[in-house]
Amino acid sequence: MTILRPLSCLLPESGTKIALIILNRPLDLSLTTKLWKKSDFTAATDGAVNQLCKTFSENKEEFLPNLISGDFDSADPETVEYYKSRNVEIVPTPDQDDTDFTKCLKIVCERLNPAKVSNIVALGGFGGRLDHSLANINTLYAAKQFSPLPVMLVSSSSVACLLDKGKHTLLCDTGLEGDWCGLIPVGCPADHVTTTGLKYNLTDHRMAFGELISTSNSIVDSQVTVDTDQPLLWTVGYQNKDS
Repeated sequence: MTILRPLSCLLPESGTKIALIILNRPLDLSLTTKLWKKSDFTAATDGAVNQLCKTFSENKEEFLPNLISGDFDSADPETVEYYKSRNVEIVPTPDQDDTDFTKCLKIVCERLNPAKVSNIVALGGFGGRLDHSLANINTLYAAKQFSPLPVMLVSSSSVACLLDKGKHTLLCDTGLEGDWCGLIPVGCPADHVTTTGLKYNLTDHRMAFGELISTSNSIVDSQVTVDTDQPLLWTVGYQNKDS
């Protein structure tokens, strides 16, 4: 049985620590600051350094990541040099078989101390180009092979994580949960899915694209259980509240 609290990364700074990866998407100042303050380890991918420098232009000295990685085809060279001059570790990853996110995540997993953080948060996982969003979801599948911690994709309105095959309890008690959630068979069909705690529960249902998928669902209990024979993507909306 796996127990997850998907929105715990959005709770105030006093909660559990995270490892934070900044992806190349426009950043919300308030959300980024909140996540940064909860981070024990921070990293940025390639062009994300441009976003990071722009977002914290007034006080960027206070928001220096532990490392920056990528093939650097989209990062501004002067920005990279700025962070390098501040002793930020710069890790070139020219391999084109993996995305910058996947490559960065592998490095972060090698560097962090799993005992100090509860999960890894990738900020900017959705929005913009659809192929990028799908690639980020694919990284969740790849991460099963090397990440010792759950990996969360976070945007300005939703959080997503991968539930591997087996039984899961999702703690939905943060007070931040929004009015929608989804359970989606992105990788392959799941022939046996049973849930509790949702408005529209499943009882040994088959889920597959072109057939049944559970979108526009909602949470009705502080604990949601999912029992599945194949990995499923869990996604939930959240309310923006000041910490």
